[in-house]
Amino acid sequence: MSDANARCIGQIAVRRATPDDVGSIATVFGEAFDDYRRGLGVDAASLAQLWRSSFGARVARTLVATGTDDRIMGFAVAVMPGEEEFATTSGRREPPPFRAIIGLRGMWRMPAIFVPMVLAFARRRTRPNEAYLSFLGVAPTERGRGIAGALLAVVESTARRAGATGILLHTARENNAARRAYGRAGYRVVATTRGPWRGPNGVDGYVAMLRSLE
Repeated sequence: MSDANARCIGQIAVRRATPDDVGSIATVFGEAFDDYRRGLGVDAASLAQLWRSSFGARVARTLVATGTDDRIMGFAVAVMPGEEEFATTSGRREPPPFRAIIGLRGMWRMPAIFVPMVLAFARRRTRPNEAYLSFLGVAPTERGRGIAGALLAVVESTARRAGATGILLHTARENNAARRAYGRAGYRVVATTRGPWRGPNGVDGYVAMLRSLE
């Protein structure tokens, strides 16, 4: 993504993320992804701490949405055709402190919530000419302001310039609010995968949704 992708939509500015934004991105993630919190049995601050290094490694593929005070209200991680999602150049990535935060007794939660996600991606993985929307999150206090739509619009324009024929994403099968929002943005379900179990996050399956750019 280049700075040419920066765009103002109403009072929402969408720009490329910088390493200085990683803490705020992780904070939004911790607040917005309640299924991850349920699955790991942690609060928002702990979830943010667990994923901070992961977002640091993805910062080159991340857009942030800010208000007039430049406070980050939402973010999107999007991988264009031919790109790698983890594209950090900042050196060795620090391992997430899973053991310190969730403890040995909680480590079973990791495969329990992530195996169904892996199965869903295997069912409908990104094709060489498609972009992939890996994460999209909006702070709960900022929802309803068009932030997700603004981020999706910039992801779409970036994907078109990159020559992508579509944008793929995955979301929980029961996440009706997200599915409706993506549907309004032109995404349609192209695959559904039920997990082998209903994990600790209460998710029993995932859908792959595609936005055609052809």
